[in-house]
Parts: sequence; structure tokens; C-alpha cells
Amino acid sequence: MTKRKNIKKGSTTKKSKRNQSSSKNVYESKLVFREITTEKDELYKKIFKGLAAFVLVVTVALALGSGMNGDDSFQNDYSVKIIDFYTSMGADTSCFKHPKGPIQYYGGLFELSSGIINSTLGLTPDDHAYHDVRHVWNALFGFFAMLFIGLLAKEIGGWRAGILALGMAFLSPRFLGHSLMNPKDIPFAMGYIMSIYYLARLIKQLPKPDKTTLWGLAGGIGIAFGMRVGGLLIPAYVVMFVGLAFLLRYGFGGLTSKPKELGKYVAYAAIPSLVGLIFGVLVWPYALVDPFNHIPETLKEFSKLSVNIRSLFEGVMVFGGDVPSNYLPKWVGMTIPVFSIVGIILFFTFIKKIFQKHTPLLTFMAIFVGLFPFIYVMIQGSTLHDGWRHTIFAYTGIVVSSALAWNYVLDAFKTNKTITYVVAGALTLMALEPAVFIIRNHHYPYLYFNALSGGINGAYGSYETDYWGVSLKQAIDWMGQEGIISTDLEEPITIVSNFSYNLNKYINKTYQGKVKTGYTRYRQRYDKQWDYALFLTRFVRGTHIKEGIYPPESSVIHTIESNGVPLVVILKNDDDLIFNGVQASKKQNWSEAYAALIQETAKHPDNEIAWTELARSCVNLNKFPEAKNAIDKVLSIEPDNLQAHNLLGNYYSLTGDLNKAEATFYKTFEFEPKNSVGYYYLATIKQQRDNDTAGAIELANKSIQVNPRFKQGYALCALLYEQSGDLEKAKLYRDAMAKVR
Repeated sequence: MTKRKNIKKGSTTKKSKRNQSSSKNVYESKLVFREITTEKDELYKKIFKGLAAFVLVVTVALALGSGMNGDDSFQNDYSVKIIDFYTSMGADTSCFKHPKGPIQYYGGLFELSSGIINSTLGLTPDDHAYHDVRHVWNALFGFFAMLFIGLLAKEIGGWRAGILALGMAFLSPRFLGHSLMNPKDIPFAMGYIMSIYYLARLIKQLPKPDKTTLWGLAGGIGIAFGMRVGGLLIPAYVVMFVGLAFLLRYGFGGLTSKPKELGKYVAYAAIPSLVGLIFGVLVWPYALVDPFNHIPETLKEFSKLSVNIRSLFEGVMVFGGDVPSNYLPKWVGMTIPVFSIVGIILFFTFIKKIFQKHTPLLTFMAIFVGLFPFIYVMIQGSTLHDGWRHTIFAYTGIVVSSALAWNYVLDAFKTNKTITYVVAGALTLMALEPAVFIIRNHHYPYLYFNALSGGINGAYGSYETDYWGVSLKQAIDWMGQEGIISTDLEEPITIVSNFSYNLNKYINKTYQGKVKTGYTRYRQRYDKQWDYALFLTRFVRGTHIKEGIYPPESSVIHTIESNGVPLVVILKNDDDLIFNGVQASKKQNWSEAYAALIQETAKHPDNEIAWTELARSCVNLNKFPEAKNAIDKVLSIEPDNLQAHNLLGNYYSLTGDLNKAEATFYKTFEFEPKNSVGYYYLATIKQQRDNDTAGAIELANKSIQVNPRFKQGYALCALLYEQSGDLEKAKLYRDAMAKVR
């Protein structure tokens, strides 16, 4: 049987003190702390502890099997160099710079702590154990994030709510998956929810909070701010909710009539916040050297997030700075478990009764810290990529609120066993689906898409899957098991990948020169000579995936999959026909290219690159019928192949059909608005067919605008200005072309 203990802070049970002013009692009645207790609390508490132990063990175990993530290339560099910063007393500032991004704007808590552990153990990024240490350390942050989710739910709704929240956090595959290998977002999430938990305790204990509560709040703020400048949000929360607690207890009149109490509230909000922020600065090198300038600089940087990369969304590649308004809610809605979605619906359905059952201020705080960051990011139009990992910290509040809602429904209908069983059964079924996904995909649970979105099978080709290349480890493990890579190889082999850093760290030290590694993009996979290639879908266009261009079946020897969806394809190169053909084409040795590519297309008729280069060779050898056939082959494999469309337009130009050529080039802008080659050829057509120099110059300039490094565009502009008699402008364009690298 559930019991609610109503504790009115500031009131007393002594009859002699019940004659206080009516206005004071009115305000005091608004701040009621309800402790939810049941006869089964001792049992629930034991279950909570047992579940926490289980979550800890499993999370750490899963972390040891997880692969590196794609950002480790500069996270590891930061971890190594940040130690140099502190050991040199700030003289070595090499940790402030990295060619892949502005790493100095990130707090150094995780990188410093994990770096110290690895340095103490004598490990470097070339050691596999180095990454195991990072993953285990990351898993501990993830575990404590889940633990504080449970503890906050318990603080508001009792031990059963805590059990539900902890279990729901663990069975959220995206959150669990990031807990295994994401040192940017998970430690921040842990600091975030830890702060909220201790803030809830602080509000309940005011005006005489425990020291452990104050230190816990300071620690949470320090961890969050020591990871990201966004940790500044938490002191704002502290001021907001402590201020609300004061007003609910004393009213606005208390601001003047209760100076002593007001001073205590201000002190207990300010001191932990200040201590936490100071700690965050101490473990953040860039802020430490100049906090008053570098912290505002970082805030400005993160408001626009200059790292603007492309990711797959709704089947097309979009830049992070140009994502549509539905990007964040759609990603979240597709990738959190159904029980969380239903839980939030239940929360708002029964919101009045939930607020009546639980402490209103703390219940409001839980839902606020979950929803506010999402709403703020959408309103701001912030740069986003790789799904919603940047806002995963806010999911902690969503889980707490969802657990409170499920707990309320179970309690509200406890007298009706039929409804109770239906609710419990529905929740269990909803939990089984992500649980099964975690079991089947325990190396990379962060790939999860819920059943409402069609699962990862429904997302394949429309949304990013393994955008961090975590599954590359399993591909390399398979090659080792099959004996393809070994320290006993008689002749060295070369493996390339579009995730070369991960590949390098897994291979180089272990195989001691017997296996060489390299980087190549999927679309340029034959620009280098290799024996095997490992390609993930990252940066592969959705149309290529849906049309079956990726993976190229005739070359694949093995695939690492998630629920039947390819994550990594392992390609074997049996000969050098395609490599020789591509290299000859680059050198404009058209006859040699033609000979090699004819053989390659006969052997691998699904190789769109071979057909494209064959078409280019045929155009330059004036083999126009063969060129048209090769172009048609490319477009049958890949309808939006830009090179093939440009070759088709060029083919029409060379065979005298300028109108078809013009229509072909304009068509390319439908799927590639920045086709500089298209604008270039349209300019030549405008000049050749219409003798319209002004129109040709406008189009030639457009080719430069969309691609400032397009040398042919500068050369054409210079030529056209010369023909128009404007030698001064012609010289300007030639000088500009000379500066292009």
C-alpha cells in the first residue's frame, strides 16, 4: 500500500507555533515535499541495488567489445597532449590545435583522466589496451549517468520509479551504445543528471542541506563544465529552481522580509555552482589560460558549431548547418524506445494527477531538464549532425519523466488486476524489443532504430547507421580469424578504408609491417592500389545504398551486419585491371585505359567507376557509340552519377546536339546544384551556339562561385574576357587561377 508523507518545510507540529501569519501559511502550502513510500520499499531497494550491479557489470563488459569511434583520431591526440600541457605547467599548448577541428573548445576532464590512467600503465594510442581503458572509463561514466537517472526518479517517485528509470535507461540502446565509446557526450550527460539529482536533494533539504548534497552538486557541475561549456546551463538551473523554492515557501514578500533565509538560499545555490565551475576550468586547458576571454569565445563558437559536416537524413545528404526543422524531433522519435515515447505521452495525459501525487516542483524540474534543451536547440536552429548525440544529455530527464508516468499508471490501477497486468505486459513487451536488439548487436547498440520507424532495416539508406565506424573492429577481427591478416604473411598486403585512423590503430602495431594501411573514399576507391578494402556507409549517398551500388556485390567477400543491414563490406581486389585503367585515365593515356577498362567491365559489370572511366576514354578516343553505351551502363547502375551526366552532356556537345547537351547539364543541378563542370560547359554552349559572350561569362563565373578551386572556370573567364576585349579582367582571372591549389 502506497503512503505519502507530506512534509511542509518551515512549518511545525507544535501548537504554540501554529498561529503564524496566514500569508506565510499560504506560501508554505505551495511547497509540499511528498515522499512516496510503500510496504515493499525494502524489497524495491534491494532490486534497485541488484539491477545497478547488473547494469555496471554488463556495461563494462560490453565496452570491452566496442570498437573505436571516428572522433578518436583527435580525441586521443588531445588526451596525449593535454598531459603535456599540465606537466609543462602550461608552456606546451599543442593541445589547442588539431587539423580536424577546434578541439581546444572542449573541456579536458575525460581526456585528462583517461590519459593519466593510460600514461601510468605505459600505454599509447597504438596499443589496443589504450582504447580498452578509454572504453571502460567511458562505461563508468555511462553507468553513473544511468544510476543517477534511477536515483532522481526514486527521489521523486519512490524506489519502484527508480527501478523503472534505471531499467529504461539501460534498455535505451542509443544511450547504452554511446556509453561504451562516446567520451564527448556521455560524461557530459553524467555530470548533467548528477547535478539535477543533487539539486533535487538540495531543494528538499533547504535551508539546512547536507554537505554531501552540496559537494555532489558541485561535483556534477564540475564534471559537466569540465566536458563542455554547455555545463554553464546547470548553474542557471540551480538559480532558477532554488529561486522557485524560495518563492514557493516565502512568497515575493520574503525577498525583503526574510533577508537571512534569502542569504542562505543564495549561498547554497552560488557556492556549489562556483566550486563546480572552478573545477571545470582547472581541467580545461584553453579556459584555464584565459578564462575571461576563452569561455565567451567558446560559447560563441558552439552557438554556430563551425564543424559543419554532411550526414544522411531522409535519404539525402544534408549539412549540419542546413538541417530541416524536423531533424531533431524525427531522429529522437525514431531512435528512443517505444516505452519512452509512450511514457511521455502518459506523462502529459495524467500530468495533473502526477503533479498531485509527487512533489510538483521536482516533477516539473524533471520534465523541464528533459525537454528544454531539445526545444532550445530547435528554436536556435543549431548545427546538428550524426543524429542527436549532441543532445543525448537531455534524454536523462525524459527517462525520469517517463518512468514517473509508468509508475503512476501502475499505481493508479492497482486495484484492477486486469488493467495492471495489461499495463505491465505492455511495458514488458516494449522493453523486450530494444533488449533483443542489444543482445543481437552488443558491439554497437547505438545503431538502434525503434519498431515504429521500421527498425534499422527501415532506416537503411535514408538515415546514418554506423556513422562512427565502430563496427570496423568486427571486420578486422573476422579477417584475423580467417587468416587473411597475420604476422606470418610471406608478402605484405595493403588494406584501405574510409575509416583509416581506426584501421591504422588496430593493424599497424599488431601486424608489424605485414599489413599496410591507407585511406580512401568509397567513390575514389581505385585511386590507390590495395589488396583489401573495408568500407562503411558513412558519407555514401542514400541513393547508392537504395539502388544497390553499395555494396558492389561482385567484389564483396564478407559483410558485417546489424539485423541484416550491411555496416562494413570487405572487398578483395583480385587484379590491377581497374587500378591500371583509372591511373592511365588520369594520365590521359586513353588507349591504355581503354584496354584495361574493357577487361574490367567484362569481369565486374556492376563496377560503376570502371564504366565511367571507360566512357571518358571512349569520348577522348572518339569512340562515340561505345562512349554512349558505357554512359548508359553507368546510369543504369547509378542514375544520379554526376560524372556520367557530365560525360553525357559532353558527348552530345561533341556529336553536335547542343540542345540536348544543354538540357543534360541543367538536369544535373536537380541533384547537384554545385556542379561547376555543368556551368563550365553551359558557358561554352552559350558562346558557341548563341555567340552570347555576356551570358557565357555569367555562367563561367557561376562555375567559380560554386567551386572556388575550379581552375578551368578561371581559365574560361579569362578567355571570354579576352574575346570581349577586356584584357584587364582577363589578367585578373589568370592571376586568380595561378593562386588556386
